[in-house]
Amino acid sequence: MNFRNLDLNLLRVFDTVMAERNLTRAAEQLSLTQPAISNALKRLRESIGEELLTRAAFGVKPTARAEALWPEVRAPLAQLREASEPG
Repeated sequence: MNFRNLDLNLLRVFDTVMAERNLTRAAEQLSLTQPAISNALKRLRESIGEELLTRAAFGVKPTARAEALWPEVRAPLAQLREASEPG
């Protein structure tokens, strides 16, 4: 992965998709369209160089790489959310 070229907005999409396990619900939460979510995941996959999600009966299933990456993404995003909230 080339961190210098990584769009950090893709990590928000990844975090939400991992939490929801569904692209449509993630799109609703982020106020984006489902195709925008799919495109963001494609760009993230290209940046990382491997698959992160596979289709499942009712959404998506994370790969082992996605499961390993998610805590490393989720914790800093949660800290940023907390720091940016008023009070």
